[in-house]
Amino acid sequence: MSCCNGMPPRGIVERVLCGPPGPKGGTGATGATGATGPAGPRGETGATGATGATGPAGATGATGATGATGATGATGATGPAGAGIAEALSAYSVPAAPVADGGAAVFDANGAVAGTGITHAAGSADIALNEPGTYYVNFSATLAPTGATPLPAYAIVTIEVNGQTLSYGAGTAQFAAANVSAQTTASAVVTVTETPAVVRATISGGTFLYSAATINVFRI
Repeated sequence: MSCCNGMPPRGIVERVLCGPPGPKGGTGATGATGATGPAGPRGETGATGATGATGPAGATGATGATGATGATGATGATGPAGAGIAEALSAYSVPAAPVADGGAAVFDANGAVAGTGITHAAGSADIALNEPGTYYVNFSATLAPTGATPLPAYAIVTIEVNGQTLSYGAGTAQFAAANVSAQTTASAVVTVTETPAVVRATISGGTFLYSAATINVFRI
């Protein structure tokens, strides 16, 4: 006889058979996980995060095609006219002519002439500067030694003003043999305070033949 009905024992026998309840049994093993339930509703969008750091610059792209040429601009205003050269003279001598040591080249004719401040008489060695000022003088000629000049010969071409040879602007030519010619030039800037002043081109170092000689003088 058991006392499993939970009622108090009745009679002596039932009290003997039905003792007090035993201790609580241990917890049973955990049952299997149930199936996942349906997803809950979507939550609200969170706040925008802070902007990230700027990334490195990308590579430079290819150069684009050249655009069409623009229209030509309007022509600018004409500038003022230059002052030009008010005083100038060119004289020359073509055929070969001898000149003694230290002599001056003679010019047979005049070429271009501007103004009256520089004058020359054809067949003369003198170039006259008739006005105070600063002048540029340039002389050139082809030189060759004559038979009277010992070889080797050394020709020196200088500019002379009022009989005084200038210490600058000389031209030189050296001759080691006969029948040899050389183009030689001399030039100088001359300042004149008293007029008229006479300019000459002199040749020294022996007796020489000069040809295709030209002297140009202009005021600067």
